[in-house]
Amino acid sequence: MQNGVRRCNVKLLFIFLVFSCCILSAQTSEKTSLVTLFTLLEEKFDVRFSYASEAMSQMEVSNPPTNTLDDALLFLSNNTPLQFNRINDRYISVIFKNDAVFLCGKIIDAVTLAPLQEATVRTNDDGFSTVTTAEGSFQLKADKTIQNAIISYVGYETLRIATSELNSDCPVFKMYPTISQLEQVLLRTYFTKGISKHLNGSFIIDTDNFGLLPGQVEGDVLQIAQGLPGVESVDETISNINIRGGTHDENNILWDDIKMYQSGHFFGLISAFNPDLTKKVTVIKNGTHPRFGEGVSGVIDMRSHNDIADKLSGGAGFNLINTHAFAEIPVTDKFGVQVSGRRSINDFLESPIYGIYEDKVFQDTEITRIESDETGQIVSSDNTFTFYDFSTKFLWDVNENTKLRLNFLTVDNALEFTETVDGSQNSETSDLQQRSIVGGIYWEQQWNEKIKTNFLGYGSYYLLNSINEEIFTTQELEQENEVLDLGLKLDVSYEASEKLRIEGGYHFSEVGIANTQDINLPRFRSYEKNVLRTHIVYAFADYSPNQNNTHFYGGLRANYFDKFNKTLVEPRLSIHQKLGGGFSLQLLGEFKSQITTQRIDFESDFLGVEKRRWVLADEVDVPIIQSKQASIGITFNKNNWFINLEGFYKQVEGITTSNQGFQNQFQFARSSGNYDAKGFEFVLNKKSKHFSTWISYMFINNDYHFEGLTPSNFPSNLDIHHSATIASVYTLNNLKFAMGVNWHTGKPYTSPLRGNEINEQNGFFSINYDRPNEERLPNYFRTNLSAEYLWELSQRLDAKFNFALVNVFGTKNTLNTRYAIDTDENGEARVNQIDEVSLGFTPNFSVQFLF
Repeated sequence: MQNGVRRCNVKLLFIFLVFSCCILSAQTSEKTSLVTLFTLLEEKFDVRFSYASEAMSQMEVSNPPTNTLDDALLFLSNNTPLQFNRINDRYISVIFKNDAVFLCGKIIDAVTLAPLQEATVRTNDDGFSTVTTAEGSFQLKADKTIQNAIISYVGYETLRIATSELNSDCPVFKMYPTISQLEQVLLRTYFTKGISKHLNGSFIIDTDNFGLLPGQVEGDVLQIAQGLPGVESVDETISNINIRGGTHDENNILWDDIKMYQSGHFFGLISAFNPDLTKKVTVIKNGTHPRFGEGVSGVIDMRSHNDIADKLSGGAGFNLINTHAFAEIPVTDKFGVQVSGRRSINDFLESPIYGIYEDKVFQDTEITRIESDETGQIVSSDNTFTFYDFSTKFLWDVNENTKLRLNFLTVDNALEFTETVDGSQNSETSDLQQRSIVGGIYWEQQWNEKIKTNFLGYGSYYLLNSINEEIFTTQELEQENEVLDLGLKLDVSYEASEKLRIEGGYHFSEVGIANTQDINLPRFRSYEKNVLRTHIVYAFADYSPNQNNTHFYGGLRANYFDKFNKTLVEPRLSIHQKLGGGFSLQLLGEFKSQITTQRIDFESDFLGVEKRRWVLADEVDVPIIQSKQASIGITFNKNNWFINLEGFYKQVEGITTSNQGFQNQFQFARSSGNYDAKGFEFVLNKKSKHFSTWISYMFINNDYHFEGLTPSNFPSNLDIHHSATIASVYTLNNLKFAMGVNWHTGKPYTSPLRGNEINEQNGFFSINYDRPNEERLPNYFRTNLSAEYLWELSQRLDAKFNFALVNVFGTKNTLNTRYAIDTDENGEARVNQIDEVSLGFTPNFSVQFLF
């Protein structure tokens, strides 16, 4: 019995061993799909293979070693008809060794004629990429679907070669060194990803590579700019950005190098510039490059993408205010089109956030004011508001040295305001339109490896028009402000050496501004138009003498105003010196001038919504505004710590009472003067792998000096002594979260004289004001949150979700206080205090699909 059991166990053991051998044999002979193996190697060694999937989908290999990447590649190279090229540490291109037809080319330096090794070569469909050999050569498999090869190499202009130019004889192609130096960066990530500070003192915002700021829902570039130290808005609007105590019209706002006279939608709550195609924004507070004129307080230079896209890309989305879409279309390898558009959605979907915006913009205006006549008839009102912007850009690379660009942008705000007498058919409709149309043609020519020229011809048109219909008196008031700015710019850049770049240029500008006021009862019409032509020449040098430890940027700008036979010469300077140990010193200085400014009219003008109108310097009532500014700063940048302390002094001359927006005893005065702004900015920023946290603080003392007023010296309307921000951004893979707190002291205002508030003379009443700007509003406080998630739906389609909470705690901030005379229930004159308040709790979200 036991022997039988043993024999049975032996048989079972024998059967098990035979079965195991069969399984082992089957596993040994089992083949692995090549595509599956590529996926395994990509995950294990964090690499990516570039190959034609259709050609390799049926290939299999046996027993591939996967202990190391090199062993796997060597095995595959010996056992398959494939060749593996290491493009870099991460990317590996895969081609067949013995294809019937190969296309070949050789890349050399256009100046030295030396071969360029490891230049990246990829096809127009991104289906294949490789690098050039030590001899500069590369090979492509002949394929009808491949139209051109795109070659890129650091320090050289990108080269596009049609496959029809390639053959088995390896024709030679030249790559030209780029003339433009890489911008010297002091800090690549300033606060959040996509913001960098450069050695010349400017800030660069790269929207293609942007992180997140608190309160942001779709990357509004002018809102982002307000996150920088020294840049803020005292009334929370895009159309009133204050740089170091200056007014908004003291900023030179450029779109593709063309001056813009309108910056906001929704009368300042939203930027007029679609973030989808606004790829790069440069903000300059001091040490401005001499090619930039106007803007005595600052420059905000916005640029769209200037290269032809390699493949079709774009996106579309919406938030609770507008819907938007954009596309970059490569028509051919040398011609492309960019197009973008936005439009408000409130005419078919009025969201809660629209109501919040409406309350903010239209408070204390005729749009929300309910009136009655002497008989007590009540008037109710209704309004319809829409906005849109549309931009397009045509890009033509004539050849490797010549580029042509054609730009177009239109921005529009339209408001209709209807008043109706309750219980009757009597109604009147007033309307307001604000529109900008700009266009330009740009030509870039690379003459050789050292000299490049740029030419721009442009036109910028702005119109603000309103018709105010009075329902009880049938009076009609039409007001119009029209600006036409035409000009030419020519820039020349000469690369003298690795240490020295010299630039120069000429700019001709003709600006015409017209203002119209037309009243039917009593009949009155005024029309005023001024035209001023300016000729400008500039010279600039960028010099780095000692291994990038010292950087010198400096130049002169000369402006000749033919109408006044007057010349102003403006020096500009920026010096950056490394001190060692992470410390560096920076000196900045500039003289600047501007010929356009905004006059702020009365509360009843332009329906009380947009009271500012552009005017031109005449050197009588409106002087040319001139500024001088100097600053010195010390910086520490090491071990992910960034600390910057910068003191500044700015003097601006030629301002007038009409462009400062007085709402006190000087509202009707006409005088010119100046202001002095002095203070310092402090920034501390600490970054880690997932966090970036910062604290910024600015102190400023900003005082007016008007000899024609009494008193002649008093605080500026924009004298915000202390302002601070504390914020942090958290990033983990595709998730971003940001939170920040903004605080500043209240702006000055003028109160009536206590106990003697009203003056009466011949039956007319006026307010008796105390000393100007002696009182201050309560401190401002606001907390903002933002979140963003990018969902990669496929290789070609992403969905991006943004959510933002502005003023999380609903803090009621007073932005402005003014006074007006009205009557009480007994018909007695009294002083009424009118407060303008901030946005309340404002949630918003956006959804965008990108391809």
